[in-house]
Amino acid sequence: MCGIAGLFHYRSDAVVARGPIQSARVARMCQTLAHRGPDDEGTYHEAHMALTMRRLAIIDPQGGQQPIASEDGDVVAVCNGEIYNFRELRAELQARGHRFRGQSDTEVLVHLYEEEGDALVSRLRGMFGLAIWDRRRQQLLLARDRLGIKPLYIADHQGTLVFGSELKAVLASELIPRRVDRTTLHHFLSLNYVPAPYSMVEGVEQLEPGTLLVCNASGARIHRYWDLPFGEEEDSEASWTRRIREKLMETVATHLVSDVPFGAFLSGGLDSSAVVALMAGCMREKPKTFAMDFAEESFSEARFAQEVATRFGCEHREFVAKPTIVHHLSELIWHADDPLADSSMLPVFLLAREAKKHVSMVLTGDGGDEVFAGYPTYRAYFVRQLYRRVPALLRRQIVRRMVNALPVSRSKVSFDYKAKRFVSGAELDAEEAHFWWRAIFSEHEKHTLYSEATREALGLATPTSEIFRRHFALSGSDDPLSRMLYVDTRLYLPADMLVKVDRMTMASGLEARVPFLDHELVELVARVPSAIKFRRHKEKALLKRAVRDLLPKSILQRKKAGFNVPVNAWLGGELRPLAERTLSPERVEAAGFFRPEAVAQLFAEHNERKHDHSYRLWGLLCFQLWYERFIVS
Repeated sequence: MCGIAGLFHYRSDAVVARGPIQSARVARMCQTLAHRGPDDEGTYHEAHMALTMRRLAIIDPQGGQQPIASEDGDVVAVCNGEIYNFRELRAELQARGHRFRGQSDTEVLVHLYEEEGDALVSRLRGMFGLAIWDRRRQQLLLARDRLGIKPLYIADHQGTLVFGSELKAVLASELIPRRVDRTTLHHFLSLNYVPAPYSMVEGVEQLEPGTLLVCNASGARIHRYWDLPFGEEEDSEASWTRRIREKLMETVATHLVSDVPFGAFLSGGLDSSAVVALMAGCMREKPKTFAMDFAEESFSEARFAQEVATRFGCEHREFVAKPTIVHHLSELIWHADDPLADSSMLPVFLLAREAKKHVSMVLTGDGGDEVFAGYPTYRAYFVRQLYRRVPALLRRQIVRRMVNALPVSRSKVSFDYKAKRFVSGAELDAEEAHFWWRAIFSEHEKHTLYSEATREALGLATPTSEIFRRHFALSGSDDPLSRMLYVDTRLYLPADMLVKVDRMTMASGLEARVPFLDHELVELVARVPSAIKFRRHKEKALLKRAVRDLLPKSILQRKKAGFNVPVNAWLGGELRPLAERTLSPERVEAAGFFRPEAVAQLFAEHNERKHDHSYRLWGLLCFQLWYERFIVS
């Protein structure tokens, strides 16, 4: 696990205009990634091209320094991530006559590129953001793993390609003007995250998952080398259950390859519990597990995590998140890169910091919901079909009014919140409803919030729901569940869930691995018919059957809770002074994006419990803190 960055003057006029790449510029970019790689750093530097990296040593700690070059020096590679099948690839390459100096997975990339060129990415099983310099062809290859587990930012600025594992590294080049991309802001307000290829900084993009970029004197071209293939394969339910169980066991075992101490995050939910159970079956020693608890009763899952830890004899450590953790928010905004308003990044950050005291790598249960259909929105789609059989007049004049009259609760994912969200989305078409059930601000609400200058700059902005519609169209499937899974795998998973896991663990130099997102497992589950995967519209029905002999019924039967934090309650307590100070009329007006009176109205309605605006206020707070840290300072 590492952080990588670099520059390439691919056009001759860029070399003339800027001169040779300065070592000080490269050093600044590298330094911003120090948290990702506390163990080592390295740089490869030519007059018009430079690669740099910070290393967290997981495989071959004593050898494996990067950048790594071929024997003749014509191919140089840096990589952030892990290649789980590197030993098999190494043996194959050695049989072809390649000679290796060390035992690291990154060295495999150099020799595999010599054999297969750009096609090497299709041979890799793992998580990665990588860069390979071909000196002979004067060509740079960048690639991101299939599911977007590892990040990669790019900027093409006047003949110079700048890239980095984090936005901070690209900005540290000091070649990119620091301006907010208002189109990205428009979408962020609806999502509370920034989907690829967008970035909140104008002129910077994220390389999308499953894509590679090749840059030479002719310019840069991006190519998608992988997409999520849905296509039902006929087999019995019993056979599918067996096949999935076998693949889960093999995948978890593969993800345990490490030369340093490791453990697992354990929330007590199905996904993390299944990972720990499968780990226990692969290991001689007992797993080390780490859990975060909350003082607020409706948010506490400690008893479930403890039950799983006890069952498998884990060396278990538990930490309590208190409202005072909001004092870390500014630090987290810095580590998150693009603004991210997923409140669960707070406990993940603290949990990673504590876990790092004991291990250097953890397995997590992230990705289980997108792969095995675990979100309530999937069931809501089918409930919506039944609900819409109720006469429209009755739905809109009676049911909706009754639901909207429910008092606002501060409990975790409360009934009133879910009911209000459902009835408003159920009136929309299916694809719009899938977007709306997770949306923060509607299009109308955004335009009401915007300052006059923002409205003028955006003009007739494309509704954020159109991003979802484009991905529905790309899914290549007519099956409703498969289409929803595809959209969430391409948007919410890499832009929110995986950003949170990567940035919050890397902030402490801790590697997080996500076995549910091994592409071989993902492709296998994508072939399972929805009637089996989502039997009787039960979330994660297939996963539960595959691990039901491993886990207690209390885990298998409990409702999905999610790893949320009590933002609603905190906005009325510990968080309130920070939120009101940051979103004061003076600071909002100085930024110039929103109308101060509109933001003040959100606060008033929330504090008076007329509406639950916690997600909206949290998003605005995170953006304002991001703006002041990344753009103003």
